Amino acid sequence: MKKIFFVFALLLAFSVSVSAQEKKAATSQESAKKDAVELANLVKLSPEMTENFLRLFEMKYQILEDKSLTAERKSELENVMDAKIRATLDAKQMSLLEGNKELFDRLKR
Repeated sequence: MKKIFFVFALLLAFSVSVSAQEKKAATSQESAKKDAVELANLVKLSPEMTENFLRLFEMKYQILEDKSLTAERKSELENVMDAKIRATLDAKQMSLLEGNKELFDRLKR
């Protein structure tokens, strides 16, 4: 009887561990998609521009997943993201985005 409980407990522990890892892997893609959709809705982006921003944000979240990332490198990434966003959006879109400071900060960081 003790062996059955032990095996059941191990099985449960492994299944929880595997599901937690699967959720973590999808987090960067989900976050990137959420950011791209929010930006597209705010500044009225075309589908191809939304797709470009989706790839940019996926790259950002993949870089941020690196545990050995230094504060200097994070700061440089923020500057690069800011420059890429500013270079892609026109003046009207950029003023809309700057008006939503919370979203703009999240997109850069």
